Amino acid sequence: MEEAVLITATPAAHKPIGRVTCLGSGFVGGPTSAVTAFMSNVDVTVVDINPERIRAWNSDWLPIYEPGLNEIVYAARGSPSTNAASQYEAPQAVPRHKGRASLHFSTNINKAIDEADLIFVCVNTPTKANGVGRGAAADLAFVEAAARNIAQVARQDKIVVEKSTVPCRTAQSIREILSANANPGVRFDVLSNPEFLAEGTAVRDLLTPDRVIIGSETTPEGLRAAASLVDIYSQWIPRERIITMNLWSSELSKLAANALLAQRISSVNALSAICEATGADVDEVSNACGLDSRIGPHMLKAGPGFGGSCFQKDIFNIVYLSESLHLYEVADYWRGIINMNQYQKNRFTKRIISCLFNNLTSKKIAVLGFAFKKDTSDTRESPAIALITNLIAEKAQVAIYDPKVKGPQIWKELVDAGSKAGHLKQIVLICKSAYEACQGADAIIVVTEWDEFSNKEPVNARKVEADQPQGNDRLNVPEGRRTFTPAEFTCTTQLVLSEISTYLSKETSPSLPSREAQNTNNPLNALSHNIPHSTSRTNRTKQQRSSSPPSPTKTPTSAKPHTKYLFYVDEPTKQPPRASNFGPEPPMTERLDWARIATGMRKPMWVFDGRNILDGAKLEALGFRYEAIGKASKYAGFH
Repeated sequence: MEEAVLITATPAAHKPIGRVTCLGSGFVGGPTSAVTAFMSNVDVTVVDINPERIRAWNSDWLPIYEPGLNEIVYAARGSPSTNAASQYEAPQAVPRHKGRASLHFSTNINKAIDEADLIFVCVNTPTKANGVGRGAAADLAFVEAAARNIAQVARQDKIVVEKSTVPCRTAQSIREILSANANPGVRFDVLSNPEFLAEGTAVRDLLTPDRVIIGSETTPEGLRAAASLVDIYSQWIPRERIITMNLWSSELSKLAANALLAQRISSVNALSAICEATGADVDEVSNACGLDSRIGPHMLKAGPGFGGSCFQKDIFNIVYLSESLHLYEVADYWRGIINMNQYQKNRFTKRIISCLFNNLTSKKIAVLGFAFKKDTSDTRESPAIALITNLIAEKAQVAIYDPKVKGPQIWKELVDAGSKAGHLKQIVLICKSAYEACQGADAIIVVTEWDEFSNKEPVNARKVEADQPQGNDRLNVPEGRRTFTPAEFTCTTQLVLSEISTYLSKETSPSLPSREAQNTNNPLNALSHNIPHSTSRTNRTKQQRSSSPPSPTKTPTSAKPHTKYLFYVDEPTKQPPRASNFGPEPPMTERLDWARIATGMRKPMWVFDGRNILDGAKLEALGFRYEAIGKASKYAGFH
């Protein structure tokens, strides 16, 4: 197996990229394209078959929530906000970018493919629901459909980059499909460029990544294709963080990274069960272990189980791969992580039932949080789904509140989990505020660690910012985004918005010089300090601009898409989301007044802290009975 090396090809050895097309506008495609368009000199067009989703990307109300994303999208689109509701996502009133548009959203997939020099494939790769490998193997139908459509439409050479999480050797399958269906004289080079984004910090992860991995064939053509992609990233990411390797190593690296992260979460959740039985405190144990430099503090927070679109799916991919290679002991090892995760979800439910006198019938349970973690609207595999399904089975009345997840998405997830829509409407209420959800409740369950739910003292954001490097060094620091202590990490959202605001302020000021002249002053451009830029966004050659970007609103009737192959949806839904999903965001809310909540609850008042974000002593002083993950129960099993 080939060792990872840095690409050192000269500019003349590879093709410069002027236009990029991204197939899929979901949690990967949308943010990745926005930051790429904002930070580089390329034009990026994002395409999707879902017209509602594309309309949302072209509006003030983006279809996904991610801190800092609105500001970058507005700027890269080159058009101002058109509705005052956008202030809910940008309370700092960030000025809009007035330069030319470099980010476009369209449903004209064929046109975008034809005009692209490089194509990102960011389509959904769910776990197979039927057939061989059901419940473990990745369903690559969308990837194959994308490859066939690219081959059918492309009339010039293209670089095709798989960013979707895929099993090993998927790039080989893509290459074979492209080659078999290519138009005469058209050549395709296939790269692997997996994303390592954490939802909730995706913008920061894209601006200051730990590493960018690019896998390619080791042929001269493959290395030249990789160098072309390196050129894009190196405009804001130090070259030493852009690592190249062979295709198979790149594909496995993504699966391995997610599996190891999930392993840490399951490990600390397993320890939380021991803590509850022995009287130890899982937060104290995690902190003690995290101080060991060999272990580190990240991903050691106990909770009701991990969620999201990647961890479980990627572990199942490794399990299926191991079994396919007859490595059954290896498969059993990784499967144990999934089993522990499911055990944690069920164990938390059983503890709640035990405390509530082993009876939930007709009791109102307030569930705070539905997203799988804070600072995202993603609900895929959220532990809230399993918890609420269990509560419904116990005949409880459930009131749900999440500050960023819309009602239609909550209903869909619960129906997909097996609940009947008609029955759900009778026993489940989706609330507009935490106070509404908690009014008259017998118990409150904190499932998502949103800051507004916590009653602990917030981290002093100003102190954190004062301790950070200033000027050119603000983001260009040796360890990248790891410039915060674990306690300070909660402030990264405010700092991301601050950095974007500063950058956009300079971009929109008529008295300031061009972007190139600002490289030593802009906090975001500091990432690419001392890295040569072959071309700039404002000095693009006429040849690169010769054809106009695809229109985000109009699809020429002459370009009829081949619907058989158009499956570019980077989300777990088969039907387009309803327009109501994309309404204006509510105003930012302050932290909950738990004393106010106490006045409206039934006695005894229970709070079950699934994320350890609450100060139990403060709650008990208000009369609550407090139970938390990884801490000995005062009430369970004594009824």
